Amino acid sequence: MRKTILTLCVLMAASTAMRAQTTVKFGHIDRQALMLMLPERKAAETKMQDFAKTLDDRLKAMGQEYQNKVTDAQSKAENMTKTEQQMAMREIQELEQRISDAQDKAKEDLSKQENELLAPMVDRTNKAIKEVASEGDFTYIFDTSTGMVLYSDGGTDIMPLVKTKLGIQ
Repeated sequence: MRKTILTLCVLMAASTAMRAQTTVKFGHIDRQALMLMLPERKAAETKMQDFAKTLDDRLKAMGQEYQNKVTDAQSKAENMTKTEQQMAMREIQELEQRISDAQDKAKEDLSKQENELLAPMVDRTNKAIKEVASEGDFTYIFDTSTGMVLYSDGGTDIMPLVKTKLGIQ
């Protein structure tokens, strides 16, 4: 019985020592810089700017309508009855609310548009990073652009490998 227990202890110690010898390989990449290097990024930015301009034009038109209503109400205020003044104020307040809602919706739509345009690029870079990590036997890859890594001197910058995988010069 003692020999069995002793053998088990020796085997456990040996397996622990063998696991300790397994090297953990760390890598890091500035993902934000990588995303900016992608050739399709420029087209996505152009689409985003065009979409943002369309939204901005709509909001400016609503703002002009608001200004016109306010100016009109102010110029006619002396000749209006109380009921007409209240009606004009209600119209202006409703327009203010519509403008506020439109601004919120524009921000939401802009964010959705950005996510739609960036998703294929994110997927593409994720795939390349995973392939490089697998081929290079990396245990961990850290994204230095997020500020999550405070020290990366011991790791390997995999940017050149991922750029090669993506066909970027």
